[in-house]
Amino acid sequence: METALDEGWTLSDVWILRAIGGVSSDRGSSLRQVIAAADYLNHAIPREDEFVAAVSRLAAAGLVEFDVAADRYWRTAAGQSSAAHRGTFAAGQAALPDLPSASPPQALPAGVFSSAVASYLRGST
Repeated sequence: METALDEGWTLSDVWILRAIGGVSSDRGSSLRQVIAAADYLNHAIPREDEFVAAVSRLAAAGLVEFDVAADRYWRTAAGQSSAAHRGTFAAGQAALPDLPSASPPQALPAGVFSSAVASYLRGST
């Protein structure tokens, strides 16, 4: 399980970074959109713990920001220009900056992730 921030970057971090669209809180991606993009990129839906750990590490490194209450996830300028968007996931992982020591992983309210997955799988918005 990828939950501790101090374990370093994972391939899932690159996957989630690439799946998050938008560059501001008003133009960011909803959780459902991130899940859809992740499935498109990797033909898989991330697990909740995998998503939360990735977003926590990416936010700690200043590559993404999010507002869970508004259901928005977006890349910062650093995240948008990161070389992690190019090549394979392994190449993207190698291109990520040093991971700063950070606070514990963020958490989503109970049921939010599973609801977004269910909405995506139903094909509803």
